[in-house]
Amino acid sequence: MKQNFLLDAGKSLNTEDLIATKKERNVEIKHYKIKEDDKEIRKGDHFTINFDATVLYQNSLSLEKVFTKTFKTFLRKYHKGGTILIIGLGNSSIIGDSFGAKVLERLVATNQYNDFLTIPKVALFTPETTSKTGISSFRLIEMVVGYLKPDVIVLIDSFITKEEEYLDMSLELNDCGIVFADQLRSNKEITFETFHIPVLSIGYPALLRTRHSFFCKHTIVNDIEIISNLVSHAINQIILT
Repeated sequence: MKQNFLLDAGKSLNTEDLIATKKERNVEIKHYKIKEDDKEIRKGDHFTINFDATVLYQNSLSLEKVFTKTFKTFLRKYHKGGTILIIGLGNSSIIGDSFGAKVLERLVATNQYNDFLTIPKVALFTPETTSKTGISSFRLIEMVVGYLKPDVIVLIDSFITKEEEYLDMSLELNDCGIVFADQLRSNKEITFETFHIPVLSIGYPALLRTRHSFFCKHTIVNDIEIISNLVSHAINQIILT
């Protein structure tokens, strides 16, 4: 797990931070513009997409359309024609931390094709966790970024939430990157300040943090399967059409 869900900040969010809100297809989209870093919130553009179980289980196509529209507009702001590096963070062996890996399993890589193709070049990378590889995830990412020199980095990861209402029923898009939550000193921030490349994040709050433990829903297996399939299909549609 890497990052807290934005809406957990609650009272720390100022009225002027929310610059747009709308409800479409029973899905609520909010756009926050955070101007300064603090302990809970990183500065940048944040989009939160909230839905309920009915939407997720019975009308996921509507949710996919909303996500596609939101992410397509966001990506266009930063992608200037170079390679898009999409990184699936987390541990594929732990269901609550497998969102990034599961999305990447279904994405289509195009970076290997010749330059005459008009579709964007997309490279995919799943570094797994340090405990599985013995190598800092940051160092692996640093090497790949140095080799590819991408135009934009897209991080996909499970987020942590402190509010049960957001658990498995939200998505967050932001342009402030990700700060690793573990205590390994070799891990660093994956941000614009680190790589001097735009870093976008797609986060799914799959774990609930309490005072002493982490919990996931009993429906997590089905929930993460639906949402990872939805997000990967949306990204493929954006890239390939």
